[in-house]
Amino acid sequence: MTSEVATTAFGIPQPKDETSNTLSRWSKRWKDSMLGWHKSDLHHFLKKYGTTIIPNFESTETCTEDGVRVFFPLCGKTVDMGVLAEEESISEVVGIDGVTKALLEFSDENPDLQIKKAENVGPVETFVGKKITLLRGDFFDIDAVATGGKFDSIFDRASLVAISPDLREKYVDVIGKLIKPGGKILLVTFDRRVGTDEAKAAGPPYSVNEDTVRKLYEGQDWVERVTMLEELDELANDPSSKQRW
Repeated sequence: MTSEVATTAFGIPQPKDETSNTLSRWSKRWKDSMLGWHKSDLHHFLKKYGTTIIPNFESTETCTEDGVRVFFPLCGKTVDMGVLAEEESISEVVGIDGVTKALLEFSDENPDLQIKKAENVGPVETFVGKKITLLRGDFFDIDAVATGGKFDSIFDRASLVAISPDLREKYVDVIGKLIKPGGKILLVTFDRRVGTDEAKAAGPPYSVNEDTVRKLYEGQDWVERVTMLEELDELANDPSSKQRW
């Protein structure tokens, strides 16, 4: 495994270019509109299990608790961020993606959030709007300084499955540095159970079964427990997503 670090002549971290080894694949997918992970509506698992990570999610009652800060790793232009930014119980939504086009399209599709370019923070470009901050850079370069602090909740809707298997432990290390004590993660993965061994190992999206999730997370000293909530045949639920990947 090789590492890339983008710096200025003075050694100051800079946002990684989209032609870098870790980002070029995703830049091409956005250019070619190969966006199998993108959904035009609120993610069905967030709608069903949102209350597990966000108190009073979609409730009509007035929120009396402190607002929840939510993180979206490898966010793309998911509509989930826009929905949560409008939630009374949310104090801020923060998403990171390596591709500028993803964040610009999200900004254009959510004009009410008034997202504007802001000053860069270390290794990420920053865009700020109403209760939302978007970061453009390499996920593996960020820390709690770059994200403006730690998070109460994380919605990993298509992120871990996009990570090369040899980088999964490093990915979980970053997640662990971003979540607050007592924080909660809602994680969605894919588990290929049919086909040849080669097909099941191919990606992205990479197959990540329950055993793999438990091996990655249950041994972490910041994780209290891992709970399986539901299994769903995603291709049966949305057959067109196979072609978009």
